[in-house]
Amino acid sequence: GVMQDVANTKVSRRTLMRGTAAAVAVVGVSAFTMNGAKVKEQGSTASSTSYVTISPTESVNTNSPTPPPTVATTPFDARTITLNVNGVSYTPTVEPRRMLVDVLREDLGLVATKKPCDRMCCGGCTVLIDGVPHESCTILAVRAVGHTIVTSEIATGDPVVNALQQAWVTSDGGQCCYCASGQIMAATYLLKNNPKPTVPDIKAALSGNLCRCGNYLHIIEAVQSAATSLGGA
Repeated sequence: GVMQDVANTKVSRRTLMRGTAAAVAVVGVSAFTMNGAKVKEQGSTASSTSYVTISPTESVNTNSPTPPPTVATTPFDARTITLNVNGVSYTPTVEPRRMLVDVLREDLGLVATKKPCDRMCCGGCTVLIDGVPHESCTILAVRAVGHTIVTSEIATGDPVVNALQQAWVTSDGGQCCYCASGQIMAATYLLKNNPKPTVPDIKAALSGNLCRCGNYLHIIEAVQSAATSLGGA
């Protein structure tokens, strides 16, 4: 019968594969057409949600999702502050965690203030805040807003600083000068409060400032020389 005729027919493997692929394609198109019609029919009855057919059995919602809420500004974001340094107003944009020494050096370019230990142990970062010595490596820059800051870059307007700078040169107060800025700031506070300091007074005032070169005798001499030039000792 028919089965015997099919069995007796000689069909090559390639012909058989082509025929099978064509049959599958026809079946797939038919199934897609039926499913597509079904989705379209369902979509016509929906009033608030639209769908797009992406496969014979899958659809996706095309409505735009609700955007996430805007995150409010946090206390850790950078902000612009105003610093009064050596009589000049600067407006750097800094993170609240930044220390004053870093802002002075990196943002304002006032590199005379050094950062040797970064742990309030050597005095190399000493600056005057409202006339009082402070280690700027432990002072937040945002805490210095509204205060007067003086560094050893000041060239005019402070005769005590200027006298000490000159004395450091004439008395060889700085061997490598890495500690000179902090030493001069501490000595400035001393001479403004004690115009005629004794050697013990000078040692006590500068006890928080370390000199890597061990040039302490010349440092003491420089402070005495500055006091004399200012009409003190």
